[in-house]
Amino acid sequence: MSTSKKRSRSMSISIIIWSNISRQQYLQGLTDKQLCEILGVTSRTLYNYRQDPSALTMKQVQLVLDKMGVDMEALLLS
Repeated sequence: MSTSKKRSRSMSISIIIWSNISRQQYLQGLTDKQLCEILGVTSRTLYNYRQDPSALTMKQVQLVLDKMGVDMEALLLS
């Protein structure tokens, strides 16, 4: 697989995960400030994640999973 295809696939997965984090944020009634606290980031960094979800680390994804009580399948599927 070429590098551009790998990058594209990785970005697609990141977009799916971020979309589902945003959906869980909405469903749980969390504010952006609360999500920033969960992730341990500033509001500017949260904005950057929305623009480029591939910048989100797996450690941060795990924090979201733990704090929101969501399993990985919920973030990958939907």
